[in-house]
Amino acid sequence: MPETDPTTISEKHKWLKHRYWKLGHDGVFEEALAELYEVDDDGQMTAEPQRDPLTGETRGLMLLGESGSGKSAVLKRALKAVPVLTDVKEVEGGNTLYIEVPPEATIKSLAEHIVEKTDYPGFDARVGAAERWEVARHRLKLTGITTLIIDECHHIFRPGAGRDILGAIQALKHMLQSDHAVALVICGVPALREAILKEETGETYRRFDECHMTRTLQGSHGAQLFERCLLNSARKVGIEVDANENFAERFLFAELGQTGRAVRLAKDTLRRAVTKKRSRLSLADAEWLFIKSNGRKEMTPFHPGDWVTVQAELNAMGWVR
Repeated sequence: MPETDPTTISEKHKWLKHRYWKLGHDGVFEEALAELYEVDDDGQMTAEPQRDPLTGETRGLMLLGESGSGKSAVLKRALKAVPVLTDVKEVEGGNTLYIEVPPEATIKSLAEHIVEKTDYPGFDARVGAAERWEVARHRLKLTGITTLIIDECHHIFRPGAGRDILGAIQALKHMLQSDHAVALVICGVPALREAILKEETGETYRRFDECHMTRTLQGSHGAQLFERCLLNSARKVGIEVDANENFAERFLFAELGQTGRAVRLAKDTLRRAVTKKRSRLSLADAEWLFIKSNGRKEMTPFHPGDWVTVQAELNAMGWVR
């Protein structure tokens, strides 16, 4: 059945919240992800990780991008879009475990978090990191999990008391080497790559492929997709967008090309227009939301007037968010 258009304010809010904007990064990531797995006789990706014929080792994938680039959205989208990967939180007996690392996490607490997701009761405080990770690998084997996704993985490499950067690197490497080696996807800011490179031998780094979330530049294909998504979403919730006001370019410029932040700001502006029962997207609403999150500026990308002139003035001022 065709999707019905939302009509009430709450329906429009819900539609905007769950609408995913496909901007090209997802396709690039899913292609890189597929390289970690075996394929069937039709050439389609399976859930079975590729293994080295001599060592039995699997490979990992690093998804890297600045804060606000949309990494987490791409990961979560892949879990829904790739049919052979089934999230244990969504499907009983699923084969994929997604973990989001909190800022305060250590390598020991991350191992505990993993085993708790497999219904293991947890550890005595005296149990060390190496033993915890051994149990984590065993639990993944027992529960049939073949893919482990660790989002915000850079948090476990933060310096400080009780943190073991080299131990964290070893724990990730062992996930690719154990009797039940998994396809391992780690996601984080570029500092994640730099932390793994601190291992002198480079053994762990060479086991990972890389996929980068680059900024969306003005005039690029990604910028065109962003504008298309903006216009389609606006049309769906009954909001007109004045082409002469260059909203898509302004959103991307405001967030320095960081796709995740730009999408969030654009959606929030649409949401505000719906809430206020406006018929048109408003530069004033976009500016109000931008200032609310970033503080007052002498001038913002949502200043009224010709966009070329506004952009030139912002560049002359040395625009930063």
